[in-house]
Amino acid sequence: MLMDQRVPIDSVSLTKLLNNATIIRIVTILDITSLSILELFEYEIGMRDIIYSLVNGVITYDNSTPMSATEDNLLSIPANPHHYYAFVRRKVKLTAIGLYILDCIKKERYERRMSQEFRQESSNTNPRHPGTITS
Repeated sequence: MLMDQRVPIDSVSLTKLLNNATIIRIVTILDITSLSILELFEYEIGMRDIIYSLVNGVITYDNSTPMSATEDNLLSIPANPHHYYAFVRRKVKLTAIGLYILDCIKKERYERRMSQEFRQESSNTNPRHPGTITS
């Protein structure tokens, strides 16, 4: 399958991706910017996880970076060292699915933070709070 084709996604597959810690980590790292596969290795993301993300349509090759004729469809580690280094230098970016997962993560973090702030505010004793007024 070519990486520029849309991967059909259903709610079960999407839920599975949303509950995958590695997928969450990859989308959080990429967060809309393109990184090379080599840079993802620096974040201790393994080749298996990168390929899993590519195959499931969470990330895709960044088409704005030039690609040589030998790099047209690399889903596995090529045997030739030249092809391997060309592969790890390729940049990847989030797809629509990856951006959706990122939005879900950000929304969840925002809601959790707002909930914590609300609990802190409501537990503080404020002299103007009706419960502190004495007769």
